[in-house]
Amino acid sequence: MKQSEEMRGWRLAYARPSRRRLTSPVALKYAPTIDAREAAVGIRPGQPFLLSPTGRPDIDVSLFFASDTFTRLAADSQASYAMDLKVFLSFLAVQGVDWRDATHDDLADFEFWRRRDDRNPRRVSAAKFSRELAAISKFYSWQQHRGTVSRSPVVMVNKGKPAGSRSLRPELLPKSVRSTRVKWLTPRAYVRWRDIGLGGYLPDGTRDEQWRGRNDGRNLALAETLWSSGLRLREGGSLVLAELPSFASELQYTRGRVSESVAKGGRGRDFWISGRTLKLIDNYCESTRREAVHRAQREGRYTAITTKKVVDRVDHRRIVHYRDGDGRPATVPLDNLDWKDRLDFFVEGESGLEPWMLWLSESGLPLPYRTWEAVFSTANARCHGLGVDIRCHPHMLRHSFALRMLVALIYTHDLRMGITAAWRVPCE
Repeated sequence: MKQSEEMRGWRLAYARPSRRRLTSPVALKYAPTIDAREAAVGIRPGQPFLLSPTGRPDIDVSLFFASDTFTRLAADSQASYAMDLKVFLSFLAVQGVDWRDATHDDLADFEFWRRRDDRNPRRVSAAKFSRELAAISKFYSWQQHRGTVSRSPVVMVNKGKPAGSRSLRPELLPKSVRSTRVKWLTPRAYVRWRDIGLGGYLPDGTRDEQWRGRNDGRNLALAETLWSSGLRLREGGSLVLAELPSFASELQYTRGRVSESVAKGGRGRDFWISGRTLKLIDNYCESTRREAVHRAQREGRYTAITTKKVVDRVDHRRIVHYRDGDGRPATVPLDNLDWKDRLDFFVEGESGLEPWMLWLSESGLPLPYRTWEAVFSTANARCHGLGVDIRCHPHMLRHSFALRMLVALIYTHDLRMGITAAWRVPCE
């Protein structure tokens, strides 16, 4: 029987995260040895790697994922590049081509199949292929530097820019690449999507008696956090309790701080969040979150985590003072903790240890920020099923925040300058 293309393709996997709880006796027996071997060759916990169609890892491919060239990429870019390489290497495997022997013609065939082949039901845009090309180019440039391959299938050409300067660019780089169209929601559309998709209401404004949402408070609080602050999903979805600004009922907005390791580009910055949103977060912490914590404590879930670190305090320099699993004191700058690091930090609550991260699952464990994409997709599906033609994704709330701020600034400027609507010249 002929092997299917899916079976002949490469598979994307990840090294076992150190925080993962193991229950299998076989896994418990061999995990320490596997962890030691991975650490000895520089494999990081959670690092992506690819398995060839034979089911074996390719050492040269795996070394790329452990290289400085790859690890310097942002976490989201690492995940995207790993998937892009999986698609390209699988395409070569189906064609019977070893990736070390790939030529420019093979890459041209891949470009045609990805973008223009009618037999491909999942053709991609020019922007998406440009990103895939960037991943392939980085991979082969690194392999060529090591001497693994003599040439790269990505042929570079010297192309001119409108300003007159010239630069090297991939020959197959699409010319029709357009910036992603910015989308946003008006306040009225957002409230309608939020109430129906996340809050369990019907289009006519009445409560859906069949609604069984158990995390309404959490989901609404997260959506309001992104809507009122303009934070990215990774920034808002990775907040720890110590990063929440103090709630003051007399203030409309309060200032907080985004840490460097979760901010885009590694540049921390201040943000502003509404008092109403902080009240929603406080309600979530006192209800749904507290119930999840108590449930996890009763079931011993936190006790079973051997990699946990207990935070004692965060000083005025944003240095986290904590105790490791053996009770030894240590410190780390809060700005150095990325979203994965934060999963392991706990604090002493009123009833015992609880996660330091704000957003928790029903099991009481920290919620990886990418989980929210599924929450938004479920809300979109609910709206669609009820005949409400409104879709929202997390980054759309950031765009919506920016638009509202721009409108507010224009309104304030007009008010200060005494400009009325009658003075404005309509655009042709």
